[in-house]
Amino acid sequence: MSRPHTRPEPDAAQQAVLEAIEAASGPALELARWMADHPELSLEEHATSERYRAYLAALGFAVETGVAGMPTAFLARAGAPGAPFCAALLAEMDALPEIGHACGHNLSGPASLLAAQALATAAPEAARLLVVGCPAEETGVGKRKLVEAGVFDEADVAMMAHASDMRRSHRLFLGNRKLEFVFHGRAAHAAAYPDRGINALDGVIALFVNIGLLRQQLARSARVHGIVTDGGTAPNVIPERAAALFWVRALEDDVLDEAVARVLECAEGAAAATKTRLEVLSAAGESPPMLPNLPLADTYRRQLTLLGLEETTHAPGESIGSSDITHVSRVVPTIHPNFPIGENLQLHTRAFAEATTQPLGEAGMLEAARALALTILALSRSEATRAAVRERAPEEAQ
Repeated sequence: MSRPHTRPEPDAAQQAVLEAIEAASGPALELARWMADHPELSLEEHATSERYRAYLAALGFAVETGVAGMPTAFLARAGAPGAPFCAALLAEMDALPEIGHACGHNLSGPASLLAAQALATAAPEAARLLVVGCPAEETGVGKRKLVEAGVFDEADVAMMAHASDMRRSHRLFLGNRKLEFVFHGRAAHAAAYPDRGINALDGVIALFVNIGLLRQQLARSARVHGIVTDGGTAPNVIPERAAALFWVRALEDDVLDEAVARVLECAEGAAAATKTRLEVLSAAGESPPMLPNLPLADTYRRQLTLLGLEETTHAPGESIGSSDITHVSRVVPTIHPNFPIGENLQLHTRAFAEATTQPLGEAGMLEAARALALTILALSRSEATRAAVRERAPEEAQ
């Protein structure tokens, strides 16, 4: 996957941060193991949040709980008031139903905590640190609520790292719109009086056919996928109600807007053809496309070089989904790099959850903590780099 190569030697400040991570790795790894054994669903991360907060409070961080109206969300602050900038480290905590930490939040959350601890211990003057306890990533609502509450107004940069089978400093995310289409018809006995009914399920079936035909005309970055959520109650009753949930995704705002408009037209056409009444509802958890910050990603990349690590060969738009961190990217320069925990792994599988508990998973978590902490240290030492991060243009996107 990757191989070490010749690298510069860490200077005294960098070495102090790396040594602080090594010295504090035990409790962080123990926290990751505990999370793997005690997964909690979105907005139910009570024990995990409590452990995160206790971890940081014991280090002297000032902790604020119940942020943005979410009981498990929190903010933890440390660092010298006169530090040159404020860095937010995001600590996710939720798991998935049935398959637990199959997204690796049991590694990414503790990695952010460990990075914050190392900086607070070895380089307290480097930055004002803001550790953000982020609930409900899996349902796509946590960071949106944090952004709406103004949590990131004090931050100059925001970052976290996510487990993967790749090592990437630059990561994109698709914007995601979630639409529920409800078709209303008229019930009738399917055998005795079929001519008196209006079949709502026909509207759903026509919608799927229309979208299937639409896909060949969509932009390459667009994705449309859906499920039937209500198909009727009995074969001998013409359904008076049927529904489908579709997610529409794309890398660019204009492509996403166009794809959503075309999908809506597909639904309207299906309703017209089947004489059903269409109701369109927005589902929770929508997110915009990621606004990447290439200078910030390059800073992280340089720390990988310092650590003797090479990125996995990949295209920026390869193997991407959606995440609520895109809301954060719209208000503050943000990166969401990947660290490897194995090979040929897919997110949201039992195999991925198992990989987070293996030696490669734990090594990946420590890699993330090192690279995140060194990135913040590098920013603290270069006003030119901070200026480049501030000034990057949104059109740098892809």
